[in-house]
Amino acid sequence: MTGNVLYPGDTLGIIGNSSNGPLLVNAARRVGLNVAAYTSEPNSEIASLADAVFTGAFDDKQRLQAFAENCDVVTYESEHVPSDVITFIARFTKVPQGSESLAMMQDRSLERAFFEGLNINIPPYATIIELDDIYASAAAIGYPSVLKPMQKGIEQEQQLTIRSQADVPLAADMLQHGPHILEATIPDAQEISVLVVKGYPQENELADQIRLFPIIETNYQSGRLMRAISPARIADEVTDEIKRISQTVAQNLHYYGVFQLSFLMTGSGNLFLRDLTPAMDRSGLVFDKAANITMFEAHLHAIAGLPLAIPKQYMATVLASFDDDQLTAIRTQWILKSNWEFVFYHKSGRLISPAAGHVLIQSSTVQDGLNQLAATTIWDPARPIMPTPSRLNHK
Repeated sequence: MTGNVLYPGDTLGIIGNSSNGPLLVNAARRVGLNVAAYTSEPNSEIASLADAVFTGAFDDKQRLQAFAENCDVVTYESEHVPSDVITFIARFTKVPQGSESLAMMQDRSLERAFFEGLNINIPPYATIIELDDIYASAAAIGYPSVLKPMQKGIEQEQQLTIRSQADVPLAADMLQHGPHILEATIPDAQEISVLVVKGYPQENELADQIRLFPIIETNYQSGRLMRAISPARIADEVTDEIKRISQTVAQNLHYYGVFQLSFLMTGSGNLFLRDLTPAMDRSGLVFDKAANITMFEAHLHAIAGLPLAIPKQYMATVLASFDDDQLTAIRTQWILKSNWEFVFYHKSGRLISPAAGHVLIQSSTVQDGLNQLAATTIWDPARPIMPTPSRLNHK
């Protein structure tokens, strides 16, 4: 490795246990990189693919140091890695994503303060220490509102919807575990997100490279991504505002690589920035078919110090997640659908999300892809959804 540039034959370290890891390994292999993996699961898919494997817990500093010292660059492949682990690894090797953005994202108060400092519109919220704070804040924020722990983590978290004053006493047990925030709900909001790529300045340039993937529509249920649609069906002025906000965030973020910004838009067109994910989000898998470059390729280019391609829409594409109880119906579609790509997740990558896989549907229009989904009746809106086991997926 020379300067910020990672060359073929250099070693990329990947830390994490999500289904992103193996896909990032495959992308790294295609550009000639060696891959070292750090995982807590010795039988994981990434362990079977990597050139070198370091197995250990996130608090095993001896193993973490050995891993870092064997890598030219380390990247975390999802947001489910504690920020203090990345801070430690950065003492021994280069981590382009850094730990600052990860630490901020894992603390809801810091995340919102960052957005407010940039004068970005976010859902109204208040810091909650005791029950009286909820009584005082809910009237201004409005009902219903959601009580969320201040700190995000990698265990199941409890959130509580406050629909009226009668619900406030239900929060007593939650508040014994530390500060929370109370956040307004945005009724009937459309969920929109954008993947942003930030790369190092190129030769004879001072400014960082910033690229945006086409804006997508998303649908989350019980904290889980159920659907991603590219391109988003939004007005040009909304697109322009999302691009402006994305540029502002990228310019003020100490981070190189792919990150996601999630928005909520009301029926009247008001836009709220919901959160930042300083890693490759699963919604970006839609670009495996929707764009001229995947998010894994874009992330590698960014952290390797290479020139960034401009992501362009290739075809209208719909991503739909499926679970184990849908597999029989999926098998039927397997032999029927020529324009569907079926992706099945290795069991090790499902510690983060219980999804069994996803389908990618290329079509002439977004509506045509959605009609194909609806015609199968596999994705019944009334079907109960198992919540994600990771609280970092609760936005």
